[in-house]
Amino acid sequence: MPSRRQERVSKRIMQELVEAFRNLKNADLGFITLTKCEISPDLRHAKVFVSVWGDEEKQGATLKELRRHASKLKGMIGRPLGIKVVPDLHFEFDESIANADRISRLIRDARQTDSNPEPLTPEEIEAMTAAGAGKGSREAAPEGDDAFDAARMDVEEELFGEASEEEDDDPNWRPINLDELPDDEDEKEDGK
Repeated sequence: MPSRRQERVSKRIMQELVEAFRNLKNADLGFITLTKCEISPDLRHAKVFVSVWGDEEKQGATLKELRRHASKLKGMIGRPLGIKVVPDLHFEFDESIANADRISRLIRDARQTDSNPEPLTPEEIEAMTAAGAGKGSREAAPEGDDAFDAARMDVEEELFGEASEEEDDDPNWRPINLDELPDDEDEKEDGK
């Protein structure tokens, strides 16, 4: 678990990189979204995860360009960060968007399935295995308002195993959105 300092530096690096991308000249970066930044405990390395709009060729070219300009970007963000040692920047693709797309396709397919269960394709099994799930088959989703919920539960059970009884018993249960949680800094301001 990252320390508070790692989290603060990570957040600042992402903020400063956005500004640095705007000022970077002679770089064909395309449409980039910074999704996450992980800092090593010694604050010397920052792994920056990006999502790139476009096909695989455009994504590869953008990642190559980011890596080529990593030292220049490090210099551009160094002064505003105001820390003794500026972390080396390592750019990586964020696969979470592609994984979310695959899960959405699984849910959509589960909703459209007829009463005869259809076995999963090898690509779907591989995607689910990468996400920590086992093999299985789709079950037909009932018609009506509950079709989406039934399909979602089928996919969640395939990906994560059986749903807990707590989730089934509580009609108000929902997953926690980490963006809704207060930041440590907000709590400090509230306490003053």
